[in-house]
Amino acid sequence: MIKATVSLDSVWNLVQSLSIDNQKWLADKVYEEIAQKRRNDKKLVFPHRPVDKEVSPEVMEIVMDRLPVDIDIEAELGKMWEERAK
Repeated sequence: MIKATVSLDSVWNLVQSLSIDNQKWLADKVYEEIAQKRRNDKKLVFPHRPVDKEVSPEVMEIVMDRLPVDIDIEAELGKMWEERAK
């Protein structure tokens, strides 16, 4: 397969030489391609970790921290629900 570089001016001149129906078909295809690429860009990709791989202590400290000893979880939940109800 040979890849060639064509200037945008050359492409534009080619598009202008097409019939209106062919220009519309080409425009529709370009918009479909753009929409498809945007949909693909928005997909979230999560890394996969092997089941047998150990998680480092540093990572565990980041994601699983202790709650402060003097925290009242029930009171904090009550505050949270009151704020959300506003």
